[in-house]
Amino acid sequence: MKLSRTYIHWLVGPVIIITSLLLLALSHRSQSFAAWYGTNVYPVFPYTIGRFFSLFPFSVFEVTLILLALATFFCVVLVIVNLCTSKGRTRLWHLTKTYALATLRRAINIAAIILLFFVLGAGINYNRESYAEHVGIVVQDSSVDELIQLYMILVSRAEVIAPQIDTDVHGHFVLHRDGMHDDARRAMTELNDLHGGLISYFPRAKGWLLSRTLLSNARIGGVFTPWTMEANYNADMPGQSIPFVIVHELAHVAGHMREDEANFIAYLAARDSDNIDFNYSAVYVAISYTRTALRRSVSAAQYQELFDLLPNQLQRDFAVAREYWRAFEGPVADISTRMNDTYLRLNQQEDGVQSYGRMVDLLLAYYRTAGWIIPADI
Repeated sequence: MKLSRTYIHWLVGPVIIITSLLLLALSHRSQSFAAWYGTNVYPVFPYTIGRFFSLFPFSVFEVTLILLALATFFCVVLVIVNLCTSKGRTRLWHLTKTYALATLRRAINIAAIILLFFVLGAGINYNRESYAEHVGIVVQDSSVDELIQLYMILVSRAEVIAPQIDTDVHGHFVLHRDGMHDDARRAMTELNDLHGGLISYFPRAKGWLLSRTLLSNARIGGVFTPWTMEANYNADMPGQSIPFVIVHELAHVAGHMREDEANFIAYLAARDSDNIDFNYSAVYVAISYTRTALRRSVSAAQYQELFDLLPNQLQRDFAVAREYWRAFEGPVADISTRMNDTYLRLNQQEDGVQSYGRMVDLLLAYYRTAGWIIPADI
């Protein structure tokens, strides 16, 4: 009986891992399954886990990472101290012989549970239906002329919004953070009421306590954590990006994991918000991605002409953001970008980190369907 119980304990982790991989494989092969799961099963997690962790005013995931780092450091120091004495080395050898197998089994079980929660909270949703289906648009190839039309639509919108925002003495955007989280949740709820395809409850977004240290150095604007259902954002980065990033992470909470779609959802939600800061953030980020697409599509001279059409407010805020992120260039940022690129490619986003910019294709489809962009022969 004791032997069979031991075997069972060793089987728990592998069974969970195999189950997780089978669910992931099924979602890869069947988008209908992923869509059914995202609509009927997945919402249980933000409604329960997300609601619980929303009670904490800080990011539980961030605090967990900090505690794990401190515990790891403490263990390493403890091992080094023990290795310095014969008595300590004897103690370590005894502990290793006694608890090695049990520790290995627990590590496998913990890793299995982490994988399962990732698959249930994020992995399957990478393969669900496109949010474009809920909005009623179809993505197709676009011409450079259509891309320029999109850019001009966004510039015109920026010209209306920019004079309404608050600025500091240097003329830079000032973000009003009071009520910002409630406005983000309201914007996402209203978007769900309009198009469906999201969820009806959104947890409160969390700005990281160590945003500059942990996120800016890795050039990260936001993180969704499927284990706690938290929408985390970099509270230190330039304010013009923060409202957009918050609703982007809430789009992940709503079950849409692909980055281009989360960006598109964020644009629609922030654009139609009652908060002018969200309106400005939406057009600012949309122009940023459209500028990147134009830089690859037109000559340097034409690109400069188009850039000069931007309101001075956006030109100043783009300069501020460029200087902010330039300060964090280095090996840590490069490693973080490569890791994110690999992660996205493993989750069916073939463009890796470039998939964020695919938001432009969705914007082109959206404004083409609305009749604001005149299609051109390709």
